[in-house]
Order: sequence, then structure tokens, then C-alpha cells
Amino acid sequence: MVNTALVSPVGFDAFDDDVRGDRARPLAQASTTPSGGLRIRAGRARLAELDRASALSPAQLTELRAYAAVEVPFGAAAGPVELAGYLRQLLVAGVPVLAPDLPLVVRRLLGPVLGELVATLTYATVADPDRRERWSVAARRAALRAATAAAGVASSPPSVTAIVSPGDTGVLDDLRRQTWPALTVRPAGDAAERQRALETCTTELVTLPAAGLRYAPEHVEDLVLGRGYGLRPISGVRVRRTFLPALDVTVRAPGLPSERPADSLTAATVLGSPADLLALGLDRLDDPLAPVDVGDDGYAVHDRGVCRVARDPGELDRALRAGGRQLGGSGRVDAGYASYFARHS
Repeated sequence: MVNTALVSPVGFDAFDDDVRGDRARPLAQASTTPSGGLRIRAGRARLAELDRASALSPAQLTELRAYAAVEVPFGAAAGPVELAGYLRQLLVAGVPVLAPDLPLVVRRLLGPVLGELVATLTYATVADPDRRERWSVAARRAALRAATAAAGVASSPPSVTAIVSPGDTGVLDDLRRQTWPALTVRPAGDAAERQRALETCTTELVTLPAAGLRYAPEHVEDLVLGRGYGLRPISGVRVRRTFLPALDVTVRAPGLPSERPADSLTAATVLGSPADLLALGLDRLDDPLAPVDVGDDGYAVHDRGVCRVARDPGELDRALRAGGRQLGGSGRVDAGYASYFARHS
């Protein structure tokens, strides 16, 4: 297990400023110390050194996140148990691990999901910012579930209630696909019904998803894990991505990277206790897609799992004028299209 109180709760570097085609970030290399620990270097620079009892520090993670991944050669560390422990620390912190020669026993110690992710990470994936970020999100999620207490007691994960308007068929469809096993959906139409639902909620955690956002299947799971890992009572997302159906493209507005403590979160993504959400007044919000001030109690998870959907011309125009980067889509829109609106707004 990894002690999440010792491993820095500052997520991972999503490589927000990297663009496909830029010069690839360098790799760091791991080697075995004389005492059987793990040393991570880049050229002559020593980035981190771990013995059997130490944990990655925030300063070491800051150094490591300048690199695309850590290469781990066959036979690193004193033995398979120690190596699996070192890799868990890196993966919980969101640092990609390139270990093409990962011993089968280490792979089994990591667990089926995490072991498969590590064994199949390639240099091509690490060199591509979008694929690298997707891999890091998936590996970190698996590491949090397998190697930490972030999800609560393994045999009894915290239950979550999602309070949603009964007419929000798109949100209901997204909630049916959620991977979190202990999720209850409760309909509530107006503010009075939402207030009653929060006041009578019997689960430990609750969230109020709303129309206008699209939620990935892992959304609730990531909120629960982020809350546990960040050691803060409220988790959520600062939504920066907008899907434009008319253009079949997603754009991401500029702003602070996700996966870190945050004092402002998008209301319709906030997860916390019923009492916390009542205190924030989320049951009374006129615009659930607006940011809500959570003070020192918030932790923002990555923003890959939620995006706005801009369907009318006005929403589409505002999303393009916000600038930022074009992500994915059919390729029918030139990458400079959004930046044109940013320059001429």
C-alpha cells in the first residue's frame, strides 16, 4: 500500500502546454542503489532516491514532472516486492513508468489492471501529449484503487447519491454507465426538492450532475478517489473542455491545470457530504454550470471526464472565442480555427 498522506497530493502534469509535433520531453532513468533502493536520474541530475521506507516528496515530484516518463530497466531495485512498491508510488503520483521488460512477478504484484497498463506503455504513447495524458489518468486511477486507501475500505467503498432532474435524459444515461459500484440516482426537480433530497440523503457522499455537461463513465469514481487522495472534504472539476457537435470537435479553454487543491469548482461536478453541499447552497444555484467557491476545502480532479456541450450558435461562438486548444474530433476543423476567434474577439 502507498501512504497517501506522504505521497504528494498534487496530481499529475497533463502536459497542457505540449502540442503534438513539438520536440518530445526527455525521459528520466531509474537504477538500483547499493542498498537496494531506487535512484532516478536524468543525465547527471539526480531527481529522486527512494529507500525501502521513504516516499516521494513534493519537491521530487516537481522535478520528475518535467520529464515524459521514468524508464525502469529489468532487475531494478532489490527484488520484485520492493520494485512493485516503488512503481506504485510513481503511478499514484501520476508519473508514467516505461518498463517494457517488467518481470511477470512484479506485474502480478501490481494487480491485473495496473500491471497490464505498465507492461503495455510504449515510447510512442509517452511522446504524444494526448495519449500520454489518457494513459496517466487510467494508470493513476488503477493505482489509487489498488494501492491506496483513497477509495475507502476496499470491501465497503463509500456510497454516492446523484441527485438529478428527472427530465435530464442525457445525464441519466451518463449515470447508468458510471463505473463506481455504489451509486444511487435520486430524481429531484426544483430547488425545494433538491433541498429535501440533500436533507434526507442517507449516503456518505452526494453530487448534483446537471444537463449541459457530458460525464465520462469514470467521473464519479474519479471524484471519490480524488477526494480521498487529496485529503479534502470536497472534490470536483474545473470544466475547461467544450464539445461542439456542429463541428465534431472539442476545444479546451486556457486556465490552471487540474489535479490539485482548488478553491473554485464547477457546481455540477462537486462531490461532498450532504451537509457540505447544503452549506455551499448547491441546491439553490440558478446556473449549475457556474463555478462555486469552496474555499480551502476543494480538490480538483482531472478535466478529461467532463465537458460542456455547446449546441446553439451562441454557445459555439463563446467556446471558440475562449481560445485554447482543439482536442480530438474528426479533423474537419483546422487547429488554428479556435485561435482565430481568440485573436478577433
